[in-house]
Amino acid sequence: MAISGHVRLNTDFPSRRLRFGLVASLLLGVASLHAAVPRGPTGRDSFFASTDAHKFVIKLAPEELAKLRKNNRAYVKCDVTVNDHFFAKDAGIHLKGGAGSFRGVDDKPALTLSFGKFIDTQKLMGVRKLHLNNSVQDPSFITENVCGWMFDKAGVPAPLATYARVEFNGRDLGFYVAIEGFAKDFLHRYFEDVSGNLYDGGFCQDIDAKKQKLLGEDPNEQRDLKALVDAAREPDPQKRWLRLSELLDTPRFASFLAMEVMTSHWDGYVHNRNNYRMYHDPKSGKFVFLPHGMDQMFGGGHHALRPAGLNGLLASGFMATPQGRELYEQQARAAYTNAFNLEEVIARVNDLNAIIRPALAAINPRAAQDHAGQVAALRDRIVARHRAIGQQLGSPPPDPMKFAADNTAKIPRWEARQDSGDPAHEQPRVDGRATLHITSKGSPTVASWRAPVLLGPGKYRFTADAKAAGIEPHTGDPGTGAGLRISGGQRVNKLFGSAAWTTLEHEFEVGELTEVVLVAELRANKGEVWFDAASMKLTRVKN
Repeated sequence: MAISGHVRLNTDFPSRRLRFGLVASLLLGVASLHAAVPRGPTGRDSFFASTDAHKFVIKLAPEELAKLRKNNRAYVKCDVTVNDHFFAKDAGIHLKGGAGSFRGVDDKPALTLSFGKFIDTQKLMGVRKLHLNNSVQDPSFITENVCGWMFDKAGVPAPLATYARVEFNGRDLGFYVAIEGFAKDFLHRYFEDVSGNLYDGGFCQDIDAKKQKLLGEDPNEQRDLKALVDAAREPDPQKRWLRLSELLDTPRFASFLAMEVMTSHWDGYVHNRNNYRMYHDPKSGKFVFLPHGMDQMFGGGHHALRPAGLNGLLASGFMATPQGRELYEQQARAAYTNAFNLEEVIARVNDLNAIIRPALAAINPRAAQDHAGQVAALRDRIVARHRAIGQQLGSPPPDPMKFAADNTAKIPRWEARQDSGDPAHEQPRVDGRATLHITSKGSPTVASWRAPVLLGPGKYRFTADAKAAGIEPHTGDPGTGAGLRISGGQRVNKLFGSAAWTTLEHEFEVGELTEVVLVAELRANKGEVWFDAASMKLTRVKN
């Protein structure tokens, strides 16, 4: 099925890298064959900050498609139209992806586009190379984007990301993550001199293996990399540090290590010697490591911040020096405060979700509904990871929820979550009240509104007024019909059938300072429930 029209999305959000979005479509409209838009916020930044999902139409001639089938990693020629305006003739394309993400050409392949592969001056708004990732290992479509943004905030060069809907030889492939390729235009954002050697780390290979040289002279000449390997293998820690300091941008490398650990990048360099690039900056004469493949992130909230037995040769050699450990500690603390500011990271996730969900809904409404659960799960993982890092750093915990003189507190923010079925979440006004509404559309549904709160030790009562219509309940371990509880807990309150406004309450106890997730839910085969938002509160119960 061919894609028709430009996918228009919500533009009302504040993120710094997204503020140029309205300019993007205008600039794409004046781009033409072989035209290169000047660098800066009116070019590449606008493309990646767009609040639209870009529309890519890719066409291969039969003979080029046959070549791609024969060797899917070799560039073949294609024509590319972007947003009905930009046209690239004879751009290069090949399939990409590793063991988990690779899909064949007749499936939903991940793709690399090189606009200037066969026509050197050809770029898309200053972008020479672009990856279209199928995101099969990240159903939230968010981690590549948010982690690249976090690495950048920590001072580590990282690719920009945006979103696209892709048509390939008349077939609608659906929604993709579009990621800036490792080319000279990427390097220009971070380095004055882009004539140095850029290496691909390879698949599960350490720095001592022969590398593919993506940029630089003579692909077989890799003396700069060999010198780094020899320094990492220096047996004396003091001499090793001196040698590494001459060849490696040590503050950036410490930040790179810290961010890989903090984001639980299990398939990166630190843990798996995978998904990394290295640039040898001619101006400083030092190597800088670059992150890649960030589509399986934030797993395992309790992974050690100071991991033992690092797999990467350079990582282990670096951390086995007193200076390396001290610098890592400094950069990790700085990154936790700045790059992993929880409020900003969650806001970034929500901003990206505001782009993705409407675009998915335009393709497949069910996919958009499923996506809500994936984003909720990602937020939970991020919060858990942030909390675990804070504990390991010995940082003072954030202040618990504050209660008024009457021992009550309003719930600041609610997030929709779908676990099963085909529910709808809305926030209408009913009977003059602002409500949180959940509807089950005739299939077994488990759905909720959720709010995480940090609570100190004590007893609490969670209350809300709710109204029901036609609820046909089904029973699950946590409860039946509509009601209130905390995540991981069971409830006895329940609402089913049709009922006027009724006060529900759920009591629970907290033994130590911890995050509790409040849940206002519907477990039903059909029906709907409204929760009065103003009535939803938490009371600290006196002993």
